Amino acid sequence: MSNKKRIIATTLSLTLLVSTYGSIINSNEATAAPAKSQTVNNNALFKTSDLKPVKLTSTSYLKVNDVQFYHVEGEKNVYFTVTVHNDGNRSLSLMDYWFSVRSNMGNKYPIQLMGLTEKKDNIVPAKSKKTFKIHAKVDSKLNLSDLKLSVIKWDFSMSNGSFERVIGSVTIPKNYSYITPVGKSREIKQGQNTLVISSSNLDLTNVGNHVQASVTVNIKNTSNSAVNLESLKFYLRTNTNRYYTLDSVQAKKSLLPGESAQVKFYSKLPTDLKKATYQLFIAEESGAAPTGTGEGAGTGASKANLPVAYSHLKANDTRGAVTLKGQSYKLLIDNQYIDTKITNMMVDTNSEYHNITISYAMKNIGKSAIKKPKLQFELLTNVGTSYPVQAGEPEGNLLPGVSEEATITASIPASVSLTNMKLAVKRVADENKSNDYLLAQYMVPDTTSITTDSKATYVNKQGTYEVNVGSFERLPWDSKDIINTTITIKNTGKDTQPLPKFAMNAWLSGVKVDSKEIQLLQVDGAIGLKPGESAQFIATSKVSATSKFDNAKVTLSEIINDKPTSTMGNFMIKAVDAELPSYDPASTAYYTLKQPGAEAQMNVLETSLYEGTNTNTIRTLVSYRNTGGRFAKMPQVMAYYYDVANGVQIPAKITLTDKEVTPDGVNLVGITADIPKKYKASDLKILVGQGITEGKYASGTQKADSYVNGALLILGDDQTKVEDYILDPIELRPYTFKFNKVNATEDTNGQSTFNFEYTLSEHNPFEEVLEKRKLLFELEYNGNKFTKSYEVGQDNLKVGEKVPQSFTIDNPAMKGIGQSGFNLRLYEEVNGAKKLLLEHRAYNVK
Repeated sequence: MSNKKRIIATTLSLTLLVSTYGSIINSNEATAAPAKSQTVNNNALFKTSDLKPVKLTSTSYLKVNDVQFYHVEGEKNVYFTVTVHNDGNRSLSLMDYWFSVRSNMGNKYPIQLMGLTEKKDNIVPAKSKKTFKIHAKVDSKLNLSDLKLSVIKWDFSMSNGSFERVIGSVTIPKNYSYITPVGKSREIKQGQNTLVISSSNLDLTNVGNHVQASVTVNIKNTSNSAVNLESLKFYLRTNTNRYYTLDSVQAKKSLLPGESAQVKFYSKLPTDLKKATYQLFIAEESGAAPTGTGEGAGTGASKANLPVAYSHLKANDTRGAVTLKGQSYKLLIDNQYIDTKITNMMVDTNSEYHNITISYAMKNIGKSAIKKPKLQFELLTNVGTSYPVQAGEPEGNLLPGVSEEATITASIPASVSLTNMKLAVKRVADENKSNDYLLAQYMVPDTTSITTDSKATYVNKQGTYEVNVGSFERLPWDSKDIINTTITIKNTGKDTQPLPKFAMNAWLSGVKVDSKEIQLLQVDGAIGLKPGESAQFIATSKVSATSKFDNAKVTLSEIINDKPTSTMGNFMIKAVDAELPSYDPASTAYYTLKQPGAEAQMNVLETSLYEGTNTNTIRTLVSYRNTGGRFAKMPQVMAYYYDVANGVQIPAKITLTDKEVTPDGVNLVGITADIPKKYKASDLKILVGQGITEGKYASGTQKADSYVNGALLILGDDQTKVEDYILDPIELRPYTFKFNKVNATEDTNGQSTFNFEYTLSEHNPFEEVLEKRKLLFELEYNGNKFTKSYEVGQDNLKVGEKVPQSFTIDNPAMKGIGQSGFNLRLYEEVNGAKKLLLEHRAYNVK
């Protein structure tokens, strides 16, 4: 026969499919509170019956500590744990002794010794003791009372040739029991150390296509030295002698003297075990091989699992394993408890899906910090269907007394009933394992009211606040769109209150926006709020330009110790409400920009179109006024020309400065873009917004990576009139240009020159003119043209009255222009495109 058999020959490997949760009876109908584990009184120690010792010498004896059966692969094995006590003054050699196991009918069974592998193991020093195990395979129909252990001393003087002299036997009474009763604890030995072990009731829960078993084992080290727990293996044994490995989700590897631990174990069982009875089976993995010196013995393997103890388990009715609405459940994590609870649920339902958001709170009620557990979640309907849930990856530790919330989201078909829905919480399976055990179930509370009027009241230790989620806007940004939401927090208390720090989670038609992509901008820089005062924030994020959604769902949570805690409010904003305000230059309402340290207004002054080769150029001049009370850099502005009717957005260039502007000071700013030739100015509006950089408001010429506070500036058509009289004034804000006289001359060498006298006046209410004006002179003679450009207000075309100026006509084809008339055209030029201002037939006016 084989020298040794493994304790567990086979274990059932189960693959967890999409889970349907319930209890053994029917936990889908559960309405009771979660059942508490019934731990035993450690003082109620169970001890096996005392068996008669066998005297070896006048100063030594053998004592059987316990006897146990173990069934594996249809075989029945008996294990005797024996201790040899040597009270003499000399060493005792066990090589002089042997043992036999026989039935009452006289049948003899081959034995193996465990714990006496080396020759030195067979020596029991004076005044000491030695413990080892005797193992034998026996008839499957035998009871312990049908067996006896005989102690043999080798005696070579015997004439029967067997040399075996039986010096004593140990018989086992019929009432002998080695299984710890329910409600009792038990001492087990590990070498010279002692552990006291007790267990809770056994919880059995239907989980999809298997039954999950869970039991909590209490272990206390009553020794004077640390005990290594890694060699102990735990199994679940059924009344049909089937064994299932129990997995622990806590990594408790050792216990210090006097230290205790609660370790929760799990296993997955087939569903055909509903009527089984169960025992907790503890084995010890030993490095010692069994030794055989009797009949049928052979060479053992390098390791063996040795039975240590059995305990009866009482199976719980797990209809009470579902936590009721509004109640909390204690999870055992790293040998201490965390209090868990669903604090609220929101549902956003459209024609296809229920988009569900659940806040799951965890509070460390232990005395030390623990690493936040990795958990996975499923939503379970009342017909047993499960749906996966998304949750963030936990980071860092959960401190004692600190409560934190995880936000859980899921989308399930709109046709599915949400009545009696449950949230299942499981551990995350280790790599290449199926140990994703169910830890808890919660009845999901009724849907938390979502504030459609965008207001909610929030109360914390500092006071009472009104939270308002107001305007909602969607703005273009390259291939993406920017989504902005305005948040206002008002002190509704009677005393000055600090401004609470908060975080935001958002879902667009049920699709969660990554919280790392949401930036919060404080508009006014407030720290504390007096009664009735408010502080305003803008939450901004980016989505794909092709994203379509009907509404936005927003949850605000107060941050304490850098972590989101209490929910301040849940809000729903409809996408149709994302309408940008419009500002007509003829009205008294102006586009307003406000950020810490600066306030400004912008208003359209005029718009012009300039003809180009393939596209036209549009330029709008706007006034940009500092309406604050201090010198300040003006807010950075983003701009697009926007065909609202067709959704076409054209990026524009805006001229800004880093110079500070005085209070009530105004700059003249230009907004320019190349546009398709089909557009008139009135077909478009300017979409403007307040630039931000890395989550903060931008100023001056800073490069923005997003923008907020969008608005539309209404434009009128270009009202420029083409003059036909050479002496008519031409308006070029902030200048007025007028020819006084023009002529063309030729010298004796035939070189032609265009001469003109002009007046350029300036009416300039602006601190800085940030958009330059450029005039293009075009002369046409005999079908030939010559052009010359000037920047208005600069040296060659400076402000002055009756200023003479001239330029050489470097075109031989125009020889003779000074002797007859020519066509004079005056254009304004922008980025190579031009607009006609004046056209006149000149005859060399003197």
